[in-house]
Amino acid sequence: MYKIDENLSRQIQNYRERCKSVSDFLTDNPETGGNEVKGATYIKNFLKAEGYIVTTPYPEVPNSFLAVPQNRQNDVGPRIVFLCEYDALKDIGHACGHSLSCGASLLGALALNAAYPELPVRIDIMGTPGEESPSYKVTLAKDGAFDGYEFAAMAHMCGGKNVTCFNTLAVSDIRFTFKGRSSHASSAPEEGLNALNAARIFMDAMDMWRQHLPSDCQIHGIVQDGGIFPSVVPEKAVLDYWFRAEFLKNHRDLEEKACKCAQGAALCTGTTVTWESISLPTKPLFSTQIAKTFIGEIFEAMGDSFIEAEKAYGSTDVGDVNLHIPAIHPMIDIAGGERIVLHDPLFTKQLKTENGYRGMCHGALLLASFAREMALDPEMLVELKEQHKQMLSERNM
Repeated sequence: MYKIDENLSRQIQNYRERCKSVSDFLTDNPETGGNEVKGATYIKNFLKAEGYIVTTPYPEVPNSFLAVPQNRQNDVGPRIVFLCEYDALKDIGHACGHSLSCGASLLGALALNAAYPELPVRIDIMGTPGEESPSYKVTLAKDGAFDGYEFAAMAHMCGGKNVTCFNTLAVSDIRFTFKGRSSHASSAPEEGLNALNAARIFMDAMDMWRQHLPSDCQIHGIVQDGGIFPSVVPEKAVLDYWFRAEFLKNHRDLEEKACKCAQGAALCTGTTVTWESISLPTKPLFSTQIAKTFIGEIFEAMGDSFIEAEKAYGSTDVGDVNLHIPAIHPMIDIAGGERIVLHDPLFTKQLKTENGYRGMCHGALLLASFAREMALDPEMLVELKEQHKQMLSERNM
């Protein structure tokens, strides 16, 4: 059974207050995806003061960075990267816990580098903005930002439970715009072509289709624009829809059939329809059995109860990192066992609490422990990569 390394534990406590200050700054200064100027600057200055060489942007994504320990910058051996997320949600701040997740990655990397400065694997830190939107890890992955790393790791905050891995769904968001012809709804209704009627037919089609979807598929939608005034036949209607699935084939089927339904709705109302993607589509995230098993052992060693990965839900652009290299993504309870869902304003109230800071420290210790073991056990690292490769093949990814 795994035992927590005392040297790592001491360094976690040594860096706790410094990383807590970063987390608190992010919590108090929430910025939405693509706009994290203050947060990214604060983190970069912090890492420079801690002896890191910071490259920004990295490669060309706004507010991104790569931080390499100054004492290891000339290393040519294997590397592991800890991911920092720091974007917030509109109006409800860090209700996804990214301020503490970022703190955990910083704390884990700093502690591991200080405890084992000659570890046979270098630990880098990468700032990855825009997780909520526009999914910048997709761009980073396509640009080769993760090439050459053994694996990536981060700990996501959660309310009520510790989970060995956050299994997620692929997601895409599509904006459907129906266009018709306006007219006075009372004096000349026959002159109008009602775009809102087309949108309603499409929405009804989505709801009727929903009951026949594969179990791994989900559809969510809202009306962005449904007309300007009741007495005017709507000449334009805009719908935003999200399509999710655990398996890429099912996800492609969702998109294709939805677009055909939109064309049908336009055809039977005499309107037209166009569609476009708003954010970058992301891939599903899954974990290998060796990672889940070992993460469970670390939770036990820390005295934390945990559950194995449940069915896939939600989405994250970490899935696109996982398409290239294994991505470790455990969930850490910061609510003392109380169930508080992500994206709930109540979740933001957990961030600057002792439970929140405990979660940051336990997330950091988990990441550092996992990375240290993989660095010192080459056979375990090989098995992690082989299982990951096999799962990609089985999922046709």
